[in-house]
Amino acid sequence: MQRYFAKNLSMDLFELELSDYHHIKVVLRNKPGDKIEVVYQQELYLCALNDNLIPQLLTKISNDDHHHSVNITIAPALIKENNWNYLLQKATELGVYKIIPLITKRTVIKISSTKSALKIIRWQKIMKEASEQSKRLEIPLIFDIIDIDKLNIEGYDLVLFGSTSTKISLRHYIKEINSNTKILLITGPEGGFSKDEENKLINKGFLPFTLGNNILRAETAPIVAISMINYELME
Repeated sequence: MQRYFAKNLSMDLFELELSDYHHIKVVLRNKPGDKIEVVYQQELYLCALNDNLIPQLLTKISNDDHHHSVNITIAPALIKENNWNYLLQKATELGVYKIIPLITKRTVIKISSTKSALKIIRWQKIMKEASEQSKRLEIPLIFDIIDIDKLNIEGYDLVLFGSTSTKISLRHYIKEINSNTKILLITGPEGGFSKDEENKLINKGFLPFTLGNNILRAETAPIVAISMINYELME
């Protein structure tokens, strides 16, 4: 059953994004009476489309079977657009809570301040669609693009960064985590972090980790790391 995120609820009618109405009417060709799922304020509802194809609340659906994954914030360095969009999509499917786009010394992608707001709107759309597809009750937060030196580590229980110069595996750090552990995970651009950046991260309190002997693509590394963390929490 198709799922959508609602903007508002009034008189048992949910307000969706304009693109959602287009998806309902044109793409799926739904008819009055068709059932859909709607998420509003992290609660799930079963709805029927009325004569105007607007979702009308039927009943609230129990969330007893919904389990949050570990609280992961990822801070990946910006990479080429198609690869970045893929990363956002898969990270959302894997349950990350927050995403902080980073500028590093070896970042080749340059986004002006005038274009960054439009980019973030586009990224939010990608994550919304991925959240609907993966049946999440929330859409990850994405922050403004920042320089790696401005990254704040307060509020996290474990802060990690991917490194090609360490032999310490990610699993070494995540063996004892639980669902309440707040993790900040940094991954680099093509070419990785500079030596100076790695030293600064270590001095700031970050722990270096490796994902093995193979050098992974910049969009692959965070996906593998998130998957490993989620696996450690499987019952």
